[in-house]
Amino acid sequence: MSPRTRPASPEDVRKIVAHAQERLPCHDCGAAPGGPCTQPGRGRTVCKSRYIAAAIAIRRQAKAEQRTPEQAAELAEVLAGLPRISREEVEAGRSPAGGFTRAQLARWGVCWPPPAGWLQALLRGEDGGDR
Repeated sequence: MSPRTRPASPEDVRKIVAHAQERLPCHDCGAAPGGPCTQPGRGRTVCKSRYIAAAIAIRRQAKAEQRTPEQAAELAEVLAGLPRISREEVEAGRSPAGGFTRAQLARWGVCWPPPAGWLQALLRGEDGGDR
């Protein structure tokens, strides 16, 4: 069974919920980081979208910890070389299926396959935070 489809252990669920509540806003019910979801749904302590975002963040963090310092430096250099573009440009560049074509990524200077963090690198400076 794929690690993406296997059910999370009770310990993993507790970690994911704690991460979601402590660090992430909820876009479904409007809860701020550190606050509980107001409408999580039956049998849940956080909204599903917030839970999924936390699970993805934890997985990315674990993957980043496995990188060697050389790999991390190389990735940082690639991402720093990408241009800054607006969220509107990104949305306009989506394919009809909602993703991005190899040709569109090439126009933005993103290599194929796109490295982890490429979208955040393109949008750096958007939403008030510069990364």
